Amino acid sequence: MDIKQIQYFLAVVTTGSFSKAADELYTTQASISKHVIALEKELGFALFDRSKRKISLTQAGETFLKHARSLSADYQAMLADLSKYKSSPTFSIIAIPVIAQYGITSYVAQFKIAHPKLNFSLDEREAASILAALNNHQYDLAFIRDYTLDSETYSFLKIARDQLQVLVSKNHPLAGRKSVSLAELADENFIMFDKGTLVHELTVDACRQAGFEPRIFYASLRVESILGLVVSNSGIALMMEKIVAYHQPHDVVAIPLQETIESNLVLAWLKNKPLSQPARIFIEFMEKRLTADPRREMG
Repeated sequence: MDIKQIQYFLAVVTTGSFSKAADELYTTQASISKHVIALEKELGFALFDRSKRKISLTQAGETFLKHARSLSADYQAMLADLSKYKSSPTFSIIAIPVIAQYGITSYVAQFKIAHPKLNFSLDEREAASILAALNNHQYDLAFIRDYTLDSETYSFLKIARDQLQVLVSKNHPLAGRKSVSLAELADENFIMFDKGTLVHELTVDACRQAGFEPRIFYASLRVESILGLVVSNSGIALMMEKIVAYHQPHDVVAIPLQETIESNLVLAWLKNKPLSQPARIFIEFMEKRLTADPRREMG
Protein backbone atom coordinates (compact mmCIF):
# COMPACT_ATOMS: atom_id res chain seq x y z
CA MET A 1 0.00 0.00 0.00
CA ASP A 2 1.33 3.46 -0.90
CA ILE A 3 0.06 7.01 -0.45
CA LYS A 4 -0.82 7.38 -4.13
CA GLN A 5 -3.24 4.45 -3.89
CA ILE A 6 -4.87 6.05 -0.88
CA GLN A 7 -5.10 9.43 -2.62
CA TYR A 8 -6.64 7.83 -5.72
CA PHE A 9 -9.16 5.97 -3.56
CA LEU A 10 -10.13 9.20 -1.79
CA ALA A 11 -10.48 11.01 -5.12
CA VAL A 12 -12.93 8.38 -6.37
CA VAL A 13 -14.94 8.70 -3.16
CA THR A 14 -14.97 12.52 -3.40
CA THR A 15 -15.94 12.74 -7.09
CA GLY A 16 -18.18 9.67 -7.24
CA SER A 17 -16.57 8.07 -10.29
CA PHE A 18 -13.25 6.84 -11.67
CA SER A 19 -13.45 9.13 -14.71
CA LYS A 20 -14.08 12.27 -12.66
CA ALA A 21 -11.28 11.30 -10.26
CA ALA A 22 -8.95 11.00 -13.24
CA ASP A 23 -9.94 14.50 -14.39
CA GLU A 24 -9.36 15.94 -10.92
CA LEU A 25 -5.94 14.31 -10.58
CA TYR A 26 -4.91 15.04 -14.18
CA THR A 27 -4.30 11.39 -15.00
CA THR A 28 -6.11 8.61 -16.88
CA GLN A 29 -9.06 6.53 -15.76
CA ALA A 30 -6.99 3.41 -16.41
CA SER A 31 -4.32 4.63 -13.99
CA ILE A 32 -6.91 5.32 -11.29
CA SER A 33 -8.47 1.87 -11.75
CA LYS A 34 -5.07 0.15 -11.72
CA HIS A 35 -4.06 1.70 -8.38
CA VAL A 36 -7.44 1.10 -6.72
CA ILE A 37 -7.56 -2.54 -7.88
CA ALA A 38 -4.01 -3.06 -6.58
CA LEU A 39 -5.11 -1.61 -3.25
CA GLU A 40 -8.15 -3.91 -3.13
CA LYS A 41 -5.99 -6.96 -3.90
CA GLU A 42 -3.57 -6.05 -1.12
CA LEU A 43 -6.38 -5.54 1.39
CA GLY A 44 -8.19 -8.69 0.28
CA PHE A 45 -11.63 -7.17 -0.30
CA ALA A 46 -13.50 -4.85 -2.66
CA LEU A 47 -13.70 -1.20 -1.68
CA PHE A 48 -16.32 -0.26 -4.28
CA ASP A 49 -19.55 -1.88 -5.44
CA ARG A 50 -19.32 -1.66 -9.23
CA SER A 51 -22.48 -3.67 -9.99
CA LYS A 52 -24.64 -0.60 -10.55
CA ARG A 53 -24.39 2.35 -12.88
CA LYS A 54 -23.19 4.61 -10.05
CA ILE A 55 -20.41 3.14 -7.94
CA SER A 56 -20.69 3.12 -4.16
CA LEU A 57 -18.56 2.05 -1.23
CA THR A 58 -18.90 -1.45 0.16
CA GLN A 59 -19.17 -1.88 3.92
CA ALA A 60 -15.47 -2.67 3.97
CA GLY A 61 -14.87 0.45 1.89
CA GLU A 62 -16.78 2.58 4.41
CA THR A 63 -14.59 1.23 7.20
CA PHE A 64 -11.42 1.78 5.19
CA LEU A 65 -12.47 5.34 4.30
CA LYS A 66 -11.99 6.76 7.80
CA HIS A 67 -8.53 5.19 8.02
CA ALA A 68 -7.61 6.43 4.53
CA ARG A 69 -8.55 9.99 5.47
CA SER A 70 -6.50 9.73 8.63
CA LEU A 71 -3.49 8.31 6.77
CA SER A 72 -3.70 11.05 4.13
CA ALA A 73 -3.93 13.78 6.77
CA ASP A 74 -0.98 12.31 8.69
CA TYR A 75 1.06 12.13 5.49
CA GLN A 76 0.38 15.80 4.70
CA ALA A 77 1.19 16.80 8.28
CA MET A 78 4.49 14.94 8.01
CA LEU A 79 5.38 16.75 4.78
CA ALA A 80 4.51 20.09 6.35
CA ASP A 81 6.68 19.38 9.40
CA LEU A 82 9.62 18.24 7.28
CA SER A 83 9.43 21.03 4.70
CA LYS A 84 11.48 23.37 6.91
CA TYR A 85 14.48 21.05 6.52
CA LYS A 86 14.54 21.32 2.73
CA SER A 87 17.32 23.38 1.25
CA SER A 88 14.70 25.06 -0.96
CA PRO A 89 11.35 25.18 0.92
CA THR A 90 8.36 24.86 -1.39
CA PHE A 91 4.58 25.15 -1.49
CA SER A 92 1.94 25.03 -4.22
CA ILE A 93 -0.98 27.24 -5.26
CA ILE A 94 -3.89 26.51 -7.58
CA ALA A 95 -5.99 29.33 -9.03
CA ILE A 96 -8.99 30.00 -11.23
CA PRO A 97 -7.84 31.69 -14.46
CA VAL A 98 -8.26 35.30 -13.28
CA ILE A 99 -4.91 36.04 -11.64
CA ALA A 100 -4.08 38.80 -14.12
CA GLN A 101 -7.53 40.43 -13.93
CA TYR A 102 -7.37 40.72 -10.13
CA GLY A 103 -3.74 41.77 -9.85
CA ILE A 104 -2.52 38.46 -8.40
CA THR A 105 0.41 38.38 -10.82
CA SER A 106 1.70 41.62 -9.29
CA TYR A 107 1.50 40.20 -5.75
CA VAL A 108 3.28 37.02 -6.85
CA ALA A 109 6.09 39.03 -8.43
CA GLN A 110 6.46 41.09 -5.23
CA PHE A 111 6.57 37.91 -3.12
CA LYS A 112 9.32 36.40 -5.26
CA ILE A 113 11.40 39.54 -4.80
CA ALA A 114 10.80 39.60 -1.04
CA HIS A 115 11.46 35.87 -0.56
CA PRO A 116 13.83 34.71 -3.32
CA LYS A 117 14.74 31.46 -1.50
CA LEU A 118 11.15 30.23 -1.22
CA ASN A 119 10.15 28.15 -4.24
CA PHE A 120 6.53 27.56 -5.15
CA SER A 121 4.35 26.53 -8.06
CA LEU A 122 1.27 28.36 -9.34
CA ASP A 123 -1.15 26.41 -11.56
CA GLU A 124 -4.35 27.66 -13.18
CA ARG A 125 -7.35 25.33 -13.41
CA GLU A 126 -11.08 25.71 -13.95
CA ALA A 127 -13.12 26.20 -10.78
CA ALA A 128 -14.77 22.76 -10.93
CA SER A 129 -11.46 21.01 -10.21
CA ILE A 130 -9.94 23.34 -7.64
CA LEU A 131 -11.63 22.32 -4.39
CA ALA A 132 -11.14 18.62 -5.15
CA ALA A 133 -7.43 19.26 -5.77
CA LEU A 134 -7.20 21.21 -2.50
CA ASN A 135 -9.15 18.55 -0.60
CA ASN A 136 -6.89 15.82 -1.96
CA HIS A 137 -3.86 17.75 -0.71
CA GLN A 138 -2.42 18.29 -4.17
CA TYR A 139 -2.08 21.99 -3.38
CA ASP A 140 -1.53 24.04 -0.24
CA LEU A 141 -3.45 27.18 -1.21
CA ALA A 142 -6.09 28.19 -3.76
CA PHE A 143 -7.23 31.46 -5.32
CA ILE A 144 -10.96 30.91 -5.85
CA ARG A 145 -14.32 32.66 -5.53
CA ASP A 146 -16.03 32.31 -2.18
CA TYR A 147 -19.41 31.39 -3.69
CA THR A 148 -20.62 28.27 -1.79
CA LEU A 149 -17.23 28.00 -0.01
CA ASP A 150 -17.78 26.23 3.33
CA SER A 151 -16.29 28.32 6.14
CA GLU A 152 -16.23 25.28 8.43
CA THR A 153 -13.90 23.42 6.06
CA TYR A 154 -11.76 26.27 4.70
CA SER A 155 -9.98 29.30 6.06
CA PHE A 156 -9.63 32.14 3.61
CA LEU A 157 -8.28 35.62 3.08
CA LYS A 158 -10.42 38.00 1.01
CA ILE A 159 -8.50 39.33 -1.98
CA ALA A 160 -11.08 41.37 -3.91
CA ARG A 161 -14.78 42.07 -3.99
CA ASP A 162 -16.59 41.99 -7.31
CA GLN A 163 -20.14 41.95 -8.63
CA LEU A 164 -22.07 40.90 -11.71
CA GLN A 165 -23.15 43.38 -14.33
CA VAL A 166 -25.04 43.03 -17.60
CA LEU A 167 -23.20 43.18 -20.92
CA VAL A 168 -25.11 44.09 -24.09
CA SER A 169 -24.24 45.17 -27.60
CA LYS A 170 -24.22 48.92 -28.22
CA ASN A 171 -27.14 48.22 -30.59
CA HIS A 172 -29.22 46.40 -27.97
CA PRO A 173 -32.46 48.09 -26.79
CA LEU A 174 -31.11 48.12 -23.21
CA ALA A 175 -27.85 49.84 -24.16
CA GLY A 176 -29.02 53.27 -23.01
CA ARG A 177 -30.18 52.17 -19.59
CA LYS A 178 -28.43 53.25 -16.38
CA SER A 179 -29.43 50.02 -14.62
CA VAL A 180 -31.48 46.90 -15.29
CA SER A 181 -33.17 44.26 -13.15
CA LEU A 182 -32.65 40.55 -13.67
CA ALA A 183 -36.35 40.01 -14.25
CA GLU A 184 -36.13 42.22 -17.36
CA LEU A 185 -33.67 39.72 -18.87
CA ALA A 186 -36.02 36.73 -18.73
CA ASP A 187 -36.63 36.68 -22.50
CA GLU A 188 -33.02 37.30 -23.52
CA ASN A 189 -30.53 34.79 -24.95
CA PHE A 190 -27.73 34.31 -22.44
CA ILE A 191 -24.08 34.00 -23.43
CA MET A 192 -22.62 32.11 -20.47
CA PHE A 193 -19.44 30.79 -18.99
CA ASP A 194 -19.33 26.99 -19.12
CA LYS A 195 -20.87 24.74 -16.50
CA GLY A 196 -18.40 24.06 -13.71
CA THR A 197 -17.37 27.69 -13.45
CA LEU A 198 -18.58 29.48 -10.34
CA VAL A 199 -19.79 32.45 -12.38
CA HIS A 200 -22.07 30.06 -14.33
CA GLU A 201 -23.56 28.74 -11.10
CA LEU A 202 -23.88 32.23 -9.65
CA THR A 203 -25.65 33.48 -12.78
CA VAL A 204 -28.08 30.57 -12.97
CA ASP A 205 -28.92 30.80 -9.27
CA ALA A 206 -29.49 34.57 -9.53
CA CYS A 207 -31.83 34.14 -12.51
CA ARG A 208 -33.80 31.45 -10.70
CA GLN A 209 -34.19 33.71 -7.68
CA ALA A 210 -35.53 36.35 -10.07
CA GLY A 211 -38.17 33.85 -11.20
CA PHE A 212 -36.90 32.44 -14.48
CA GLU A 213 -34.55 29.88 -16.00
CA PRO A 214 -31.92 31.54 -18.21
CA ARG A 215 -32.17 30.60 -21.89
CA ILE A 216 -28.57 29.65 -22.62
CA PHE A 217 -27.67 30.30 -26.25
CA TYR A 218 -23.94 29.66 -25.96
CA ALA A 219 -21.44 28.69 -23.24
CA SER A 220 -17.67 29.03 -23.28
CA LEU A 221 -14.62 29.19 -21.04
CA ARG A 222 -13.18 32.04 -23.08
CA VAL A 223 -14.02 35.62 -22.18
CA GLU A 224 -13.18 36.69 -25.74
CA SER A 225 -15.77 34.32 -27.23
CA ILE A 226 -18.47 35.58 -24.88
CA LEU A 227 -17.67 39.22 -25.62
CA GLY A 228 -17.60 38.54 -29.36
CA LEU A 229 -21.11 37.10 -29.34
CA VAL A 230 -22.37 39.98 -27.22
CA VAL A 231 -20.90 42.44 -29.74
CA SER A 232 -22.74 40.60 -32.54
CA ASN A 233 -26.00 41.07 -30.56
CA SER A 234 -26.50 37.30 -30.35
CA GLY A 235 -27.38 37.63 -26.68
CA ILE A 236 -26.51 39.25 -23.37
CA ALA A 237 -24.04 38.16 -20.70
CA LEU A 238 -23.54 38.53 -16.98
CA MET A 239 -19.90 39.06 -16.11
CA MET A 240 -17.87 40.27 -13.16
CA GLU A 241 -17.17 44.01 -13.21
CA LYS A 242 -13.39 43.70 -12.79
CA ILE A 243 -13.15 41.11 -15.58
CA VAL A 244 -14.93 43.49 -17.95
CA ALA A 245 -12.73 46.42 -16.88
CA TYR A 246 -9.59 44.36 -17.52
CA HIS A 247 -10.61 43.39 -21.06
CA GLN A 248 -12.09 46.80 -21.96
CA PRO A 249 -14.28 45.41 -24.77
CA HIS A 250 -15.22 47.66 -27.68
CA ASP A 251 -18.86 47.99 -28.80
CA VAL A 252 -20.04 46.41 -25.54
CA VAL A 253 -22.10 48.34 -22.99
CA ALA A 254 -21.80 47.34 -19.32
CA ILE A 255 -24.94 48.08 -17.29
CA PRO A 256 -25.16 47.80 -13.47
CA LEU A 257 -27.69 45.35 -12.11
CA GLN A 258 -30.35 46.72 -9.79
CA GLU A 259 -29.75 43.63 -7.64
CA THR A 260 -26.38 43.38 -5.91
CA ILE A 261 -24.87 39.99 -6.76
CA GLU A 262 -21.39 39.89 -5.29
CA SER A 263 -18.54 37.41 -5.40
CA ASN A 264 -15.31 37.67 -3.43
CA LEU A 265 -12.03 36.34 -4.76
CA VAL A 266 -10.25 34.69 -1.84
CA LEU A 267 -7.06 32.84 -0.98
CA ALA A 268 -8.28 29.61 0.66
CA TRP A 269 -6.74 26.67 2.50
CA LEU A 270 -7.96 23.62 4.40
CA LYS A 271 -8.54 24.12 8.11
CA ASN A 272 -7.66 20.52 8.99
CA LYS A 273 -4.37 20.44 7.05
CA PRO A 274 -1.24 21.80 8.73
CA LEU A 275 0.36 24.46 6.56
CA SER A 276 4.05 24.50 5.83
CA GLN A 277 6.07 27.49 7.01
CA PRO A 278 6.53 28.81 3.43
CA ALA A 279 2.75 28.68 2.84
CA ARG A 280 2.16 30.60 6.07
CA ILE A 281 4.75 33.16 5.01
CA PHE A 282 2.85 33.66 1.72
CA ILE A 283 -0.46 34.17 3.56
CA GLU A 284 1.13 36.71 5.91
CA PHE A 285 2.71 38.47 2.94
CA MET A 286 -0.66 38.71 1.19
CA GLU A 287 -2.34 40.05 4.33
CA LYS A 288 0.23 42.85 4.62
CA ARG A 289 0.17 43.73 0.92
CA LEU A 290 -3.64 43.81 0.78
CA THR A 291 -3.81 46.06 3.82
CA ALA A 292 -1.33 48.47 2.24
CA ASP A 293 -2.81 48.36 -1.30
CA PRO A 294 -4.86 51.54 -2.00
CA ARG A 295 -6.53 49.88 -5.00
CA ARG A 296 -8.20 47.26 -2.82
CA GLU A 297 -11.91 47.77 -2.23
CA MET A 298 -13.26 45.15 0.12
CA GLY A 299 -15.86 47.20 1.99
